[in-house]
Amino acid sequence: MNGKIAATAAALCVLLMTCGAEAMLCRTRSRNFKGICRQNMNCATICVTEGRTGGYCKGPPMFKRCMCTFDCSSDGGSGGGGAPVPPTPVPRAPPALTARARRAGSPA
Repeated sequence: MNGKIAATAAALCVLLMTCGAEAMLCRTRSRNFKGICRQNMNCATICVTEGRTGGYCKGPPMFKRCMCTFDCSSDGGSGGGGAPVPPTPVPRAPPALTARARRAGSPA
């Protein structure tokens, strides 16, 4: 009997510990997207290159704009009074070698 109570109490503790705070998701208009936004995937790709977490098209059909999403739960936007932290830039991958450079024996 005591084992069942202990197991139930342990399961309850695990459930309570998993109830964490959700990240607050904010949005802003893309700085680099040009033209009417037609596909969410194109918008999201541009937003990721801007250092955001993703993006989507928003607005009336002929006037859709690319909106980038980012985590703003720690930016001071919740009334904490702190200054917003700019997004960190996404590191770029080194350029790939061309077939000609590989044949020439360039270092990888």
